[in-house]
Amino acid sequence: MSDNRFFQADGPFALGQIAKLVGAELSCPERANELVSDIADLEQAVEGEVSVFHNPRHAEAFANSHASLIVTSRKLGALPHNGSALLLADDPRFTFARIGQLFYPRGAPKAFHHPRATIAASARIGAHTAIAAGAVIGEQVVIGEGCSIGANVVIEDGVGIGAAVSIGANSSISHALIGDRVSIAHNVSIGSPGFGFVPGPKGLLRMSQVGRVLIGDDVDIGSNCAIDRGCLGDTVIGPMTAIDNLVQIGHNVRIGKGCVFAGQAGIAGSTTIGDFVMVGGGVSISDHLSIGNGAKIAGKSGVMRDVAPGEIVAGYPAVPVRQWHKQTAALAKLIAKACGKD
Repeated sequence: MSDNRFFQADGPFALGQIAKLVGAELSCPERANELVSDIADLEQAVEGEVSVFHNPRHAEAFANSHASLIVTSRKLGALPHNGSALLLADDPRFTFARIGQLFYPRGAPKAFHHPRATIAASARIGAHTAIAAGAVIGEQVVIGEGCSIGANVVIEDGVGIGAAVSIGANSSISHALIGDRVSIAHNVSIGSPGFGFVPGPKGLLRMSQVGRVLIGDDVDIGSNCAIDRGCLGDTVIGPMTAIDNLVQIGHNVRIGKGCVFAGQAGIAGSTTIGDFVMVGGGVSISDHLSIGNGAKIAGKSGVMRDVAPGEIVAGYPAVPVRQWHKQTAALAKLIAKACGKD
């Protein structure tokens, strides 16, 4: 059960109501009127709570769970369990995520401008927007309805922000146009000048950084990320893209829709990334590359060449994943052989 000091669940909901709302099949229709009031981990769930079983490795926890309702697949639901009602779905994790949003919907913040926030007279702030202490809103800024601006956030002149956007404390945004329903966590930097320098006889000369950052709808940006503005063109983050903590996106990078970037990934300037690309943690992607639609890059990989649509690569430098596995196996054999000779 969640800590009600921090989270307040909606509900309760009847099992039949949940099944109807998420389009899944309740294994025991006679329990349709039974109520549940929260979501919980499979091992810790108690009566009155909903959990999920999507991986056979958790079969023991499934067998002993006391949850009133467990979301699972038809195949996994055939395994022994403790009498919980089952909600059968083709994709249990996705269905459980939807149930989580039933209990914990994202509500619009109350309209509140803290007296210690500094808001320029020319800024336009939408209704039902909350602005916390220490925030600074610059000239000609436009903020849509239902936004939440955290403590000490700095939004510089001319920035445009859509509706239902959440910006975490201590974030800084400049030279950016941001869509609707974007979530920006704490300590994020958006719109700073990119890392563009030209060597000269007297040292480095910075290139003019006169582009913008364009962020599409429903993007999620984790804590401590840095997204640099474009040099001459724009840095673009496509809609529905999810960016984990500590990700660096260089100037003029263009990212398509529905992409996922795990923590500590870094994308150098002017690289183009297609739609629905998955990038693992700690990946380094060199500049001026093209990563095709649906490509997957394994964690810790170093990408130094273009990646074709749908290609899966791994290693440093990154190569097709089968080749990487062969290289790893061959290296292990060479080491074993060398050690055996010694």
